[in-house]
Amino acid sequence: MAGSAKGSESDTKSDADAIQRRLADLDRRLDKTKSRREAQNNRPARQPGGFVMAVRAVSELIAAVLVGGVIGWGLDWGLGTSPVLLLVFFLFGFAAGVVNVVRATKHNKAGIAEAGDGRS
Repeated sequence: MAGSAKGSESDTKSDADAIQRRLADLDRRLDKTKSRREAQNNRPARQPGGFVMAVRAVSELIAAVLVGGVIGWGLDWGLGTSPVLLLVFFLFGFAAGVVNVVRATKHNKAGIAEAGDGRS
């Protein structure tokens, strides 16, 4: 019986060693995967092209002017006023559209400058 207990201890020890090896292998593979993902996340974001930025700028401007005009028209219609509010909100919409276009192009210019610095 003493021999069977000793054999059981060596089996348990070899099982523990096998588990430790598997855990070490798993830890090594996880480290590789984490480093690959971090490398992918650190890549600079691709900047949109000129045509895409132009379409975005035009759509921002048109949408803001239309929203301002519709709000002004709705208020004029509801309050029974002449097209005063339509003109005021049309101008507010135009100003908001210009601000949105400036923000969008400023953001794109900053991205282009950062990409240019990384290439040098």
